[in-house]
Amino acid sequence: MRNLLLVEPLLENYTSLPAAIQAGAKRVALADNLAVGGTTVSKGTMGEAVRYAHEHQVSLDLLIAPRGGQAPYNDVEIKIMEADLLEAQQLGVDGVIFGGLTAARQLDTEALRPLVAAAGGMTLTLSTVFDTIRPQDRGAAVDWLAEQGFDRVLSVGDAQDQSADWTASQRLLSSAGIKLVPTNVAPDQRDQVAAQLNVHSFLNVQD
Repeated sequence: MRNLLLVEPLLENYTSLPAAIQAGAKRVALADNLAVGGTTVSKGTMGEAVRYAHEHQVSLDLLIAPRGGQAPYNDVEIKIMEADLLEAQQLGVDGVIFGGLTAARQLDTEALRPLVAAAGGMTLTLSTVFDTIRPQDRGAAVDWLAEQGFDRVLSVGDAQDQSADWTASQRLLSSAGIKLVPTNVAPDQRDQVAAQLNVHSFLNVQD
């Protein structure tokens, strides 16, 4: 099973990209400021990363976030994210990763709707904000994500019972045609997690 697993490295800025591709990555995610959870890279970095990745037949995902943290985004921050998404689209980025929550820990559909529109043509991945949504609200969140065309959801799982949390999330997501992507799974645990959840892709901060 090990050879069938795709581990997408989450890289901090362009400088890590060539080494990751040389090491065999076929899909990479790019962000800046990972110490605060990740922010959007600059326009110049976007352009060079797309060029280099595509020259090497590698798919590029970009994290879109104006700042770290999961506090609700305000109108100005949403406009910044929209502009970054449009820029990414014009540069030929393959996919984008973003999320948004309300103060009540629900999916902020009002904030996310214009972002989805700005991301037209790119694959959509929900960030790990899914883990923060209350279990009783996740079904409605998944329905909305499916309606909007999201392909994947990143999840580190509940630290108190990661296995049970992932299993419940996988059940909801798979029924809606969305892929669960376990995030930051230790290399020696990936085969076990893949078998348990019937997943084949992981995302990890570059290890």
